[in-house]
Amino acid sequence: MVPKSLTVLVVDDHALIRAALVSVLNDSSDIRVIGEASNGAEAVDLAHKLSPRVVIIDIEMPGVDAFHAASHILQLRPATAILFLTATQQDRAIEQALKVGALGFFLKNDNTNLLPDAIRAVARGEQYFSPTVLARVNGDPGAFRRKKISGTKGDTLSDREVEVLRYVGRGFAKKQIADMLGISVKTVDKHVTSVMEKLEIHDRVELALYTVREGLISA
Repeated sequence: MVPKSLTVLVVDDHALIRAALVSVLNDSSDIRVIGEASNGAEAVDLAHKLSPRVVIIDIEMPGVDAFHAASHILQLRPATAILFLTATQQDRAIEQALKVGALGFFLKNDNTNLLPDAIRAVARGEQYFSPTVLARVNGDPGAFRRKKISGTKGDTLSDREVEVLRYVGRGFAKKQIADMLGISVKTVDKHVTSVMEKLEIHDRVELALYTVREGLISA
């Protein structure tokens, strides 16, 4: 029997989710889970001791911030690949994942059968993003190569465009936005058009939904 050479550390604060992930991964012919952690501090400690090839880590955990933990792991073990597991699709979370050096972003509602392929991709030094996440990233989504994707479409917005977007999300008309910001309606229209082009959203309702999802305004 060929030994399972691709080693993985699974990090999630929910025991049932960890068990499900371990089961899926250990069923693969080449992947072996060598450790489990329930929080960021444990993840850093085990990653240092066990030197897994890949660490799959949940973003929403109590205690040590998952991004901080991932950054620490990469400082201790630069050859380790980080794959974030999350239920959130916020652009800001994607951006933070990229900034700390993670290679993958896998959503919890994705088909778990895709997880082994995601693990293999990041282990090769390639990027892996869930299909629904790919629609919002900048770079070459067809290649999945390291550093091809460097941020999200939301990350390309200027501060003024974000400011205008917040008002659009709250339902203000362009004339009202112009008055509040002390700019012309034409300038507001220019900003809205730019935002729509950058986000590839061409409907004000969809823009409003975007602002809520990203936490730019409260629902």
